[in-house]
This record gives sequence, C-alpha cells and structure tokens, in this order.
Amino acid sequence: MSGNDRTRERSRTRTRIIVAIAISLALGISFFLAQPFGSSTSSTSTSSSSAASMAFGVVDASASYGIPSYKNTAVQQADLSMLTSTGAQCVRVDIGYAPWLPGGNVSQEQLVTAVVNSIRSQGRCLIVADAGSESYRNGGCLDWAQFKVAWVQRVSALAALFHPKFYIVIKEPGWYVPMICDAATNPLYQSVNDWLGLTQNLTKAVKAASSSTQIGVAVSAGYTATDPAFYGSYLNEVQQVSGISFIGFDIYALSDQVTVEHYLYNNPPSKPIWIAEAWSNPTPTTLAQAQSDAQWMKSFYSFAQLINARMLIPFYTDLFSGYTIPTTSSALAAFYQGRTPVYTEFHNVVAGTP
Repeated sequence: MSGNDRTRERSRTRTRIIVAIAISLALGISFFLAQPFGSSTSSTSTSSSSAASMAFGVVDASASYGIPSYKNTAVQQADLSMLTSTGAQCVRVDIGYAPWLPGGNVSQEQLVTAVVNSIRSQGRCLIVADAGSESYRNGGCLDWAQFKVAWVQRVSALAALFHPKFYIVIKEPGWYVPMICDAATNPLYQSVNDWLGLTQNLTKAVKAASSSTQIGVAVSAGYTATDPAFYGSYLNEVQQVSGISFIGFDIYALSDQVTVEHYLYNNPPSKPIWIAEAWSNPTPTTLAQAQSDAQWMKSFYSFAQLINARMLIPFYTDLFSGYTIPTTSSALAAFYQGRTPVYTEFHNVVAGTP
C-alpha cells in the first residue's frame, strides 16, 4: 500500500469511528469498538467487565471553590452522603487556596477538613483538583511569574494537609486566564515549555509533601480544538514529565468528544486517560431535561469505554438531587435527599448495569 493509500485509509477509518460515536450518542446505545490506540477493552467485553476496569469519581460541590456560609457541616455531610451513595469510588474536591492565605477563612478550612475525613471514613479515595484561589478570581490577579510561585506553594500546602490519592495539579491552562494579570501579554504564558516547567515544579512539590499521591493534569477539549498546536504539544510532552501518572480531558459537548478521539487516534497515549469533567450542559438544566440527562450519561459511558478511560468524573453535583437548588442550610440539607434520573443512570453505570 502506498503512502497516499495508507493516509486515505487512515482518514476513512477515523471518519467511520467519529460517525459511530455520533450515532451512538444520538441513540443512547452502549457499544464497544476495537481501540486504535492500545485499548485493553475488546469488542466482546461486557458492561460489567468494562466497569471493573474503569473507576468513577464525583465532585463535592459543597466543599469546593467559594463556600457560602449556608453550606455548613450539616449541608456538606448531606451532600457527601448523596454523592457516595452513587457507588463512586472517589470523591473530588476542588479546593480554593484562599482559606490558607494569611487572614484566610479558618472556618472554611475546618469544613473542608471535616469533609475529607468523612470521605476517608466512608472508604472513598480523595481527589484534589486545583481550584486556584478565590482572591485571584475576584479582582486580585497576579502576574504570571508571581502566580507560578503561589501555585507551587498552594499544591505543596494542600498535599501536605490532605495527602490525596490523586492530585490534578493543573485544571485547564486557559481557565486560569482571569486570575493572571498579564496572561494576554506575557509570551511565557503561551509557551509550552514554560507550562511543562511549571508542571514539573508542581509535581515535585506534591511528591515532596505526599510521596504516595498520583499526579495528573487536565485540559479542556474545547481549548484543544481551538488551539491544537499548544494543547497538542503540551499533552504529548507532559506525559514525559517525571511523576505524571495520568492525563485528563474536560468534555462538555459532542464536538469535544470528537476532538478527544482525534487526538488519541493520532497520538497514542503513554499514560492512562481520565475524563476529569463531563456534563451534558454547562449550565444548570431544568426538570424537563432530566430524562435527556440520563440518556446522555448512558451514552457518555459508552464514549468513555471507547477511549479506554480509566476514570470518569461527571461534573454533575447538585443536579444528582434536583433542578431547583435552594440557598438556605435546612432546605439544602433536605434537597440532597432527592434523586434525579441522571443520578439513577450514573448509579447504574457505576454498578456495571447501564
């Protein structure tokens, strides 16, 4: 076969896979395809065996990012009980660093610590994902050079405090732009090599504080499509960074799934793949969409199997319980007793019976 023939055949194969993904997602059909990038899942695998090779995580919204005063201990424990009842093996907490800065909110630190202790007491593994700092997102941006120093300090402090099983030290490079004063003008912020150096420094800092923690990074599939040169290079090279255990994709649309499939097809990964975030809709959905959310979860699980993902973390949080979210402590604690169709479907996926 000539070089041109091989190129055309590869293109046809990729097109067939993409079409298969689209059809499956549209119909909500669970399917298994032979993996072109080294999958251990065969076309004859059952749902149960595939579930056994894939771990699942949930995001604890009540202990992540800015924590309103009404999300007290009772609310956080109700939320965590709901999340762990899905059967997911791991709980992810996106901890804002602001509570640990001078003059930080000690009560928030105590709340997060209580949640982490509860996660462990329930036999779940802890995932920490970098959440920057509340102060950076609220008009207190730092220059890139200062931000990198603070970032290393942040992961070191949190790793030493919580010793998570997994630590996503970078969550979407483009996501940090509002926190960095000179992101638009500093060429180093656009430099793959600078990000690789930062990743190595973050990894060393976590390992020094918590040697058993497994470390990874996550990128937005949407950004990967709009800036393939940067993200393609970063993803390829970050897998060679000493101490990196996995790479993750944040996926929020069918087009994102196609982007991820393209990348993995053309760049066979050397590290396990995570779906670090996933949602059918990036804004709160309505009760009328509840059933479509459940169908999305089932089809998205099929996609996760297709790319041989080793961890799937849907970014559903409160929407596992309901679609009208109260903002008082007593009402919110009661709210977490609810169960939506997407909760049921995710519970079935975790159990291997989607």
